[in-house]
Amino acid sequence: MKRIFAGLCAVLLLTAGCAVQDLPGKTANRMAGGFTAEVTVTNAESEAKATLLRYGTDAWSVIFNEPAQLSGVQLDFVDDEVKASYKGLEFSVPQSAQALRTELAGLMEAVDSMAQSAELNGKTEDGNLVCEGELDAGGYSLTFAQDGVPLSFLLPSYGVTVIFDSFAEAGGDGSPEPSASTEPDTAEPAVTETIPEKTAAT
Repeated sequence: MKRIFAGLCAVLLLTAGCAVQDLPGKTANRMAGGFTAEVTVTNAESEAKATLLRYGTDAWSVIFNEPAQLSGVQLDFVDDEVKASYKGLEFSVPQSAQALRTELAGLMEAVDSMAQSAELNGKTEDGNLVCEGELDAGGYSLTFAQDGVPLSFLLPSYGVTVIFDSFAEAGGDGSPEPSASTEPDTAEPAVTETIPEKTAAT
């Protein structure tokens, strides 16, 4: 009898634990304004590290740190245009950055679509808040810590995961202008794949 009672208690505790995972939750939307973050973008074929900057809706920049052939390359997303540059010299988006451009554009679209809300609503998982939505590219999920700091972005249709680190909201009463200098102090890229594109200024 004691064994049966203990077994029932274990089942009830397990059921309660599963129910907690599905409870609705909410947190402050700390991505609604300008911010910067270090991100690691991983898909089935590659991994890249970059600094991500949001100035406002449809106004973003990405400065790559890795891989070597993209180090120092900056992509500016303004409205529906994407421009690439290296230390102020503009050129066409490198072939090696095309997939990253598309994957990051999905993240930007998701964040911009949430920007009108002061609070984010989702479900709790492992003490974090998971917000899900739909893009033209498919379903996505954004995971936040309890204090609203973004942790990860998943876009399964592209097999991409973006991990956030060193997230910081813009200070003062506004965000930096997209034209502000964000050029990193880096050496010339070690791989010459994108050099022809860099020398063809537009």
